[in-house]
Amino acid sequence: MAEEYATFEKSGVTVDEIVQCSFSNWCDLFKEHLYPYRVINPLPPSFIEYLLSDGIKLATKQKQLEQTSDNEYSDWEEDEADEPEPVHLKFIELHDQINKYVDELGGQVIPKLNWSTPKDASWLIPGNTVRCIESNDIYLLLKSSDHIVDDLLYPFSEVDNAKDIKVSYELILKKWEDINPALEFRVFVKDGKISGISQRDLNYYDFLKDLQLEIDERISKFVYEEAIPKLNLNKFILDVYIPRPFEKVLIIDVNPFSRKSDSLLFTWNELLVKIPKDDNDYEFRLINETNLGAFAKKQYSESQVPIDVVGAANDAEALINLAREWDKLQAKEANSEKK
Repeated sequence: MAEEYATFEKSGVTVDEIVQCSFSNWCDLFKEHLYPYRVINPLPPSFIEYLLSDGIKLATKQKQLEQTSDNEYSDWEEDEADEPEPVHLKFIELHDQINKYVDELGGQVIPKLNWSTPKDASWLIPGNTVRCIESNDIYLLLKSSDHIVDDLLYPFSEVDNAKDIKVSYELILKKWEDINPALEFRVFVKDGKISGISQRDLNYYDFLKDLQLEIDERISKFVYEEAIPKLNLNKFILDVYIPRPFEKVLIIDVNPFSRKSDSLLFTWNELLVKIPKDDNDYEFRLINETNLGAFAKKQYSESQVPIDVVGAANDAEALINLAREWDKLQAKEANSEKK
């Protein structure tokens, strides 16, 4: 008996669809459905170069004076005499603007570029989160994220023959809000119809099954009456949050209908081969008692690091020191290679 194989289906995503899903191209359409945010566009080339450079260099803070045993004050000049020019001086206007926006948004923000949030680098921030309270947190996440590298170098990698496409890169700072991850959902839209809705957080929440019908109706109404008409895209992925009392839909993100996004409780092959018969021909999938084990996995496990680095991640100052030591080590290696 011959074995059956599933055909690898391409997403068919286009350059235009990817560009239209860049944050600034859709955010004004849904201001009532977004938490407060600020957009910095365009980003200076010096900042893009910084994000793509090797090593982790962070902005320096004002030096503190320390009283020595001889009642003299030291600013550790001997230790820091060989340190290079503070990295943020290469994009000082942007640095000042970031600090201003962080303050305007309440002192806690979530950073992202055109398409991606650096969630895969969240282990670097105390509490394993993307919540940033200062510019160094933002730089650390952006520089350490593979998702951000993909935004910068390979945004059109799923499009055949896509070459020399210019992108106006932007930094988005969203106000941090404590939200219930159980109420986040991912909506897959294809051919102008919902092809599937999935729970985003892959943990089991017993109360969701009793709310599934109500949430389904709220999401479906929003997608068909607002998201599809306003975005004017044939296919896309919509991440939404439905806070109690489930009267409003908040948009977390709009993504291209691309295999780069996690298909969560579906497979990409399911989503790509399915042809919805009507507006209601889709599944709304939740984690339940029977499928919990199948989807139990550590998110972004490819970003795991040695335990000593994880330990430093629980102490912001220790993490900055670790980054500086790493930078010094790289500088020494570079000097030795020149000799």
